[in-house]
Amino acid sequence: MGSTGLTLADLPNIFIMLGALVALFVMLVILLRNMEVIGIVGEGGEARGRAWARSMPPPRVLMQRVHIPFTFKLVENLPVSYSGVECVVSSRVRYWRASWWGAPVRDLHIALWAALPDILACDHLSFDKFGPHEERRLRLGTEKPPALGAPPRSRYPLVVVLARDLRDTHRLRPDDTVNPRTSLLCSNGRSRFDMCARRPQVALVSVVHIRDEQCALPSGVIAQYLKQANGHLSCLKQLYVSGEVGPVGALDAVDALDAVDALDAGECALCCVCASAPLSRALLPCRHACLCARCLPKLDKCPICRSDITSYFCLRNEEEPHADRKPRLALNRRLLDLFHYH
Repeated sequence: MGSTGLTLADLPNIFIMLGALVALFVMLVILLRNMEVIGIVGEGGEARGRAWARSMPPPRVLMQRVHIPFTFKLVENLPVSYSGVECVVSSRVRYWRASWWGAPVRDLHIALWAALPDILACDHLSFDKFGPHEERRLRLGTEKPPALGAPPRSRYPLVVVLARDLRDTHRLRPDDTVNPRTSLLCSNGRSRFDMCARRPQVALVSVVHIRDEQCALPSGVIAQYLKQANGHLSCLKQLYVSGEVGPVGALDAVDALDAVDALDAGECALCCVCASAPLSRALLPCRHACLCARCLPKLDKCPICRSDITSYFCLRNEEEPHADRKPRLALNRRLLDLFHYH
């Protein structure tokens, strides 16, 4: 007599069918959750590729500390006009100083790429000679304001040139260092950095904007250029360093020499993430110095401005943490990201 019930011989087939259905369901769920990864919807694999690339440690940029014999800055909290520009100048060498009112942009850059004797002999500049001195307050002004026109302009309101005395430069070679004790490339009383090698600095050119009725931008130093003995021209950029030890996350542009001394003595501000280790890494391209060596590999974005970290450089000598650890393969990261495992 026949039987229609299940037998033990049918159980393996049933388990195989159930397993196939479960596997199909799981694959369907993964497919629906990751349609952006395979490029069906959303931004596709390109956006994910950028995320995978950011998971790798950012490259380190090698910097050189250099010394600038000049400083030029505007006096804060004072009005700036064509009749009076209050500034502070200091120099550790003999130098020549000139003010160029209404400087054409093209003529200025042609003069910047010229040799130092040609700069000193420029027809647009009238130089006065000075000896070394500490910070000295200076008032610049002109009785006839230059006609700059409406923006975009082809002239700068004021350009101040500080150039070494030729008697101090004829013995320098292009590859000579200025001072055995070098500091961060600094001027304007601010922390600065540059990728150039340590070579003698022969001129500092500051471009000053003066607010008027046609251009409402606030007055201030909008650009500074550093001329070196080998002819190299560098554009200085400000480095945002934490000011004091104490309130975490409070950023300020501190004096460069004070910042370097604090970094060397270990008395600088703390990392804004862990608040336990001194900051030692400056991020690029935002130029925020706010992280320590251990926190940098854990972040993809700057904790201050939330911009992507493309590279960094060191402010102090500190060993890289986990330098001997092998980097994870990108495939492993892709698999973890596929299953939403973090």
